[in-house]
Amino acid sequence: MKISSRLDYALSCAVILADRYEQDKPTPVGLIAKRECIEYDYVEQLLRALKRSGIVKSARGSKGGYVLSRRPVEITAIDIVSAVEKSVLQLVCERPRARRRRCVHFDDCRVKGLWLGLRAVIGDYLKLYTLKGLLLLRRKEKAFKK
Repeated sequence: MKISSRLDYALSCAVILADRYEQDKPTPVGLIAKRECIEYDYVEQLLRALKRSGIVKSARGSKGGYVLSRRPVEITAIDIVSAVEKSVLQLVCERPRARRRRCVHFDDCRVKGLWLGLRAVIGDYLKLYTLKGLLLLRRKEKAFKK
């Protein structure tokens, strides 16, 4: 299984916003892009996805940027996944396009239960991690590397 770079970067951007949450002022997109070494437009795209899901709010103007809409302890990794990916683990038979229709086991799948169980376990695991928790993990890792 692959974790998309889109999801990985979105989580990193959200952790930066969590780190700056107490400052109570918007974080500029340029600062996030520079810190994460990601293109400005890509960061903007990720933050818009988080905004559509109600995870962040934006402020315009010279002192504009993004802030978390809730405290970091109230936003989980599953919230970020849901905002930027269609599903935690999207099954072939759930896809809206042609591959679903071509599956010979669409009506009598023998392994669908396995994948649905795995998706539930992954979802439950992602609910355990808040942005606050991920921020603390990041700080521990940085302190350990010194």
